[in-house]
Amino acid sequence: MTAAALPAVVLSCLGAPEGDLNLVRSLGEQGVHVIVLSEYHLVPAGRSRYCRELIVVPGYTQAPELLLQALQALRQRLGVMPVVFPSADPDLNVLTRLADALDGVAISTVIDAQLAARLSNKQHFDELAQSHDLPVPRTYAPSTLDALDKVCADATFPLIVKPSHPVAWHRAGVPRMVSASKAIAVHTPQALRELGQTLLPFGAEFLVQQFIRGDDEEHYDVHAYVDRRGRAVASTCGRKWRINPPHAGSGCYVESTWMPGLETLALEILACLGYRGIANMNFKRDSVTGDFKLMEINPRASQWNILPTRCGVNLAWIAYRDACGLPPQALPERRVGVFYLNLRTDLRALRIYRREGLWTLARWLPTVLRPGVVHQLVQWRDPRPVLHVLIRGVLRRLGLGQ
Repeated sequence: MTAAALPAVVLSCLGAPEGDLNLVRSLGEQGVHVIVLSEYHLVPAGRSRYCRELIVVPGYTQAPELLLQALQALRQRLGVMPVVFPSADPDLNVLTRLADALDGVAISTVIDAQLAARLSNKQHFDELAQSHDLPVPRTYAPSTLDALDKVCADATFPLIVKPSHPVAWHRAGVPRMVSASKAIAVHTPQALRELGQTLLPFGAEFLVQQFIRGDDEEHYDVHAYVDRRGRAVASTCGRKWRINPPHAGSGCYVESTWMPGLETLALEILACLGYRGIANMNFKRDSVTGDFKLMEINPRASQWNILPTRCGVNLAWIAYRDACGLPPQALPERRVGVFYLNLRTDLRALRIYRREGLWTLARWLPTVLRPGVVHQLVQWRDPRPVLHVLIRGVLRRLGLGQ
């Protein structure tokens, strides 16, 4: 098997099946032998025409040794080391913990596991940002109610409260509505104290961050790839017109856009950190000053990584080639003005946007019917994932399935 024919393993953890299908399609369309390694059987990515094999390893995010054993068995069976892609934060966390053990077993696309672990922990990221003077919002890390009172006295509301790392709020006793959130907006000191009283007794660590003025459409992402030699091979930018949950979530309606100044800033930040690999960088533009603030850096592909692929910047393929030791290819002219839609999460967000008077049905409908929209699930050349989701939904409603 040649280097270009190395298999790719796309990880698909339970509860976060957003980016895995996009990775499978981005790699499979390039002829890569794609294996989906999932925590559950009914993963839509496993139904893709580009998925050559589905391996189910329940609970690997809680027991990383299970993932290591599965990769070791795969390495022995195939006779080559697969290239492994995380598709969500729990996958990323497992790969960083297994970094040393993967030597000789698999090639991780998380090139610098130590830096990736620091970036994935929001408190460590804030410390890193402060030490490098990065343009981040002011951030607090209260660990007691007294410290929280000091934040209430010092900070200007509204504020954003985030878990210190992706699973920091997944604790017994923390209400599901809170533990499932990526971030929560608080508008008064009383609301912040109440949230702190919900989290602190259970050891659920959190950060409190300055709210950057502006509506959700001021959120921009820069996706980039820096190869193992430190060369910035590719970058692209997307503007989030709607996010789920609104005001503190992931992009569900996103437009590819041309922002050379922002991309330059993003690449300068990555160079300052000595970063290598795929980077998904979240920025928000202050609607008053016009300044961009860096919210976070995710050391993995985004949930909507299929949009850059459709616009000519296939970061999964670029990372795969680098992992295989192949030279970068010339990229086609990038397309801008292309829209991505995750209809399921967008419909959830729409309910809140309508309630807050930010979007109406009359304004929303033309955006989802826009010609050429890149859909999260629907792809005519690869219809089985969306059929799988639809059939499962019908069976659940009939009480015949999970």
